[in-house]
Amino acid sequence: MQETPITIANLAWRNIQRRPFRSCSLIIIIMLFSATLFGGSVLMKNLSLGISGMADRLGADILIVPYGYEKNLEVALLRGEPSSFYLKVDLMDKIKNIKGIQSISPQLFIASLNAGCCSSKVQLIGFDQHSDFVIKPWLQTQLTKPLNDNEVVVGAKITSNIGDEIMFFNHPYKVAAKMDSTGMGFDTSVFMTMSAAQSLMKEAKLIEGDVDHFANYASSIFIKVDPDFQPKDIVNQIMPKYAIDYNIDFVMTKGMLSNIAKYLNSFSTIVYSLSATFWILAIAVIFIIFSSTLNERKREIGLLRILGASRRDIVSMLLRESLIISALGAIAGIIISGVLLYAFSLLICQSIGLPCMSISLLNALIYATIVFILTLIIGPLSCIYSALSITKFDTYCTLREGE
Repeated sequence: MQETPITIANLAWRNIQRRPFRSCSLIIIIMLFSATLFGGSVLMKNLSLGISGMADRLGADILIVPYGYEKNLEVALLRGEPSSFYLKVDLMDKIKNIKGIQSISPQLFIASLNAGCCSSKVQLIGFDQHSDFVIKPWLQTQLTKPLNDNEVVVGAKITSNIGDEIMFFNHPYKVAAKMDSTGMGFDTSVFMTMSAAQSLMKEAKLIEGDVDHFANYASSIFIKVDPDFQPKDIVNQIMPKYAIDYNIDFVMTKGMLSNIAKYLNSFSTIVYSLSATFWILAIAVIFIIFSSTLNERKREIGLLRILGASRRDIVSMLLRESLIISALGAIAGIIISGVLLYAFSLLICQSIGLPCMSISLLNALIYATIVFILTLIIGPLSCIYSALSITKFDTYCTLREGE
């Protein structure tokens, strides 16, 4: 059997195998760095895509809600967090002819919170199919006819499929279509006709007081403003006349997105600071470990020099060791981070409270390549000083040490 010739490359690999504890420790440190950098970068990109396109996907410039429920609407739109609130929808008839309003449409939110009555805890949203300009654009590829009152449309991240039956408040509904991914709370919501939502609200006794006029209520009124007008001008025309009588408030889409962007900047600062900390930690730990093993490797280096290895060969071997360790750590970190992001992206976005959309596979590969290259720098950068120092010892004196 022919033995494998000894080369600098396989010597470096054998040295890594011969010291498994040290090697694994270094790989774990580098893995944490690459996982943090890759996961953080992809997550930031997902959130950035979600926020930058939210205005276009939402389609509305002004959202009218009951006073005090602005935050409830935001979390319902951003995270799909179940919520219920109501205002009198006849306000639409009074403001729809205001100059500058291009489109206006109501939505009715019903929180499916009681696990005993429903298949799952989701946000139910009733929408007017005739005036809607928010939901229908996401249904054109799947919904070929208008919904009836016994049909629903489910968000992209709801597990039910077209043709399935889903139960809400002891009432069965057939899934007629599934929305395209929006990156918003719509992805975890269920949509039905306005009349079906109002009937459901009545049967479930979700509103008190004016119980005989459920058709007169909605949760929010979505307004799309003509490009030649400013949203604040529309608000200034509605507020003096109707704000007190209808007890309403206004959510400006641009203002909401501006606040979200500020939050994202703060969050990204934390993520990249954590990545920088791991970068510095990885370099410091590898430097310390290589420096601390300097003495134990003196005889090894001396023997290699006697066997004909040049100083350049020794430095090359040590750098190869660090390069291999960096590569293994980088690959492990990117794979682990990628798997966790794929499995828990919805939970992460909901926990953060921001809309997000998944980046393309090509962009993910680009990020992975960049992180891999950056991570490869850690090992050689950390051990270059030790590698050069260890070759400066006198070979004969090194071998005589310990005798």
